Amino acid sequence: MSQQVPPSQPLESSYLKKYKKLILVSVVIITLIVILVAPVIPIKYTATQTRTRNLRYSSKVYGLYNIPKIVNVTNTDSIGGSFSVTMKKWYQPPSPLQSKELEDTFTQSLFINAHSTRTFDIPEDWLIYPPMYSFTHSVSAPTTQELYNVTKTEYKSILDLIGSSDM
Repeated sequence: MSQQVPPSQPLESSYLKKYKKLILVSVVIITLIVILVAPVIPIKYTATQTRTRNLRYSSKVYGLYNIPKIVNVTNTDSIGGSFSVTMKKWYQPPSPLQSKELEDTFTQSLFINAHSTRTFDIPEDWLIYPPMYSFTHSVSAPTTQELYNVTKTEYKSILDLIGSSDM
């Protein structure tokens, strides 16, 4: 005849009773660590930064019968500054196989107020008759520093926020 074994507690039940407190404490500690250390809160703020830029301008060459005589530079910015114009006179040899040669360079600087135009004269002794001679110019504008706002987002943990709060 078969012998019956008295019912006992299941193995899982005894394991839970034995380690219930340790498991609960471990879960609470892990939860606290995740909540306090994980970067979960986005904080947006506006920061002021500085950038350097050239003043805005426009330039145009004027002349007679396709012979340049002056360069007008207009400061289109809201502040004035000292602008320089470098003019170059080029000689183009008759042979198309030869490259053009720089014959002369002239630089002139003038202060130009905001929203104003100044005239830079081409040297009088420069006779620029196309196609044997050509003319190029470049403008160097002054720089300015300006402030501007940037919105930034930083992610902080609750622990960081608690530590930085004024209590």
